[in-house]
Amino acid sequence: MQPGTPDLEYGEPFNKAFDQIRPAIETCVDKFNEIVEQVNGHRWLLGPAGLWWVKHHLDNVRNRLDEVLDRVDHALEHQLPVLSLINISFRWVNDVKTPVSDLSFVTTEPANENLAKWNGDAASAYHAKAAKQKAAVDETVLKAEFISQWLFKIAKANVDYVVELAKIVTALAGKLAQAAVDAASLVDLLWAVDALAESIGDLVTAGLDTLLTIGQRFVDALGNVRDIATQVGDYSKLPGGRWPEAVRG
Repeated sequence: MQPGTPDLEYGEPFNKAFDQIRPAIETCVDKFNEIVEQVNGHRWLLGPAGLWWVKHHLDNVRNRLDEVLDRVDHALEHQLPVLSLINISFRWVNDVKTPVSDLSFVTTEPANENLAKWNGDAASAYHAKAAKQKAAVDETVLKAEFISQWLFKIAKANVDYVVELAKIVTALAGKLAQAAVDAASLVDLLWAVDALAESIGDLVTAGLDTLLTIGQRFVDALGNVRDIATQVGDYSKLPGGRWPEAVRG
């Protein structure tokens, strides 16, 4: 993608979300480990019961973090393919639809004004072929637009997913950073761990629900692959899947 191109409008927030996710994940891991170290530093004062209680809550925090990290890993694996989808979607418009649509007028515009005076059987046959050419061109334009929109819906769902994922991860990083500060002393440690487990549980639950909704849009778009097959398999104006004979020569 080049600066100033339409696809940059959608690729930029996608890449920006990943730029936010990476340092936020590092913060989450670092701050969680910091809290564990603070707990270990007070383990003898906490006693077996207190230590078990803290471990139980931190295990819950770690499990919720792992749920999010699994989705981050999956998203990172698909960063480049999604960017390619966005790019290809616009290429179907810029490299196919736009130049082909320009032919719609050309196919019926006589190269010589004297052709307008032409009549008889030969003229009728010529005009019939010209009409087929225009129909094939217009049909190709419609197919290009359909495919472009289909690809874009899939890409857009992925972009929305990653942007929302970035919000979740950065919020988790904030919660863990605050908990690390609050747990600095034994007096506040139990309260900080309890508050952390509750807030992260609520945050991850709400976030995953949102991701599930966005993911369903992605699945729905993929489910429309039948519509793509219908478009590609419709030869009513492109006999045999090729241009009419008048175009092929």
